[in-house]
Amino acid sequence: MPSKVSINLQNLDISMRQRHLKNSRQALLIGLSFLSPHAFASGFVDGLAEVISWLALILIPIIFAIVYWQIHYLPSKIAEKRQHPQQEAIHAMCMVSRFSGGLFWPIAFVWAHLRPTMTPLTKDQINSIAQSHNKAESKDTKDGSC
Repeated sequence: MPSKVSINLQNLDISMRQRHLKNSRQALLIGLSFLSPHAFASGFVDGLAEVISWLALILIPIIFAIVYWQIHYLPSKIAEKRQHPQQEAIHAMCMVSRFSGGLFWPIAFVWAHLRPTMTPLTKDQINSIAQSHNKAESKDTKDGSC
């Protein structure tokens, strides 16, 4: 069973909170009474609404343009971070994508995440390349060109 002293302290604490709440309500009402003739006058509210609307009309398109630009530059950043061997081509595709409405952006994004695999050529592939190269050289020498 709680003692009389603890009950009195709890009552005192509650009464202090109630008094503080009452004082803060009074301060708020007094502040609003001074502010209300000026703040709620039609000229102030209209002016504030006009300023906010102009800020929204100017800032929102600028923010959207910056976000659009950064999103379309993302594959290029990824390719650079991953040291992709074709990062210049990915960057070029990002630039084209910016002005084509994002048409090539998904391709650039996937391309930036892929690393080209380098497989060694087989002997047959090397021989066919050498034969085609020899044929091209022999054709050039028959034509008389250098």
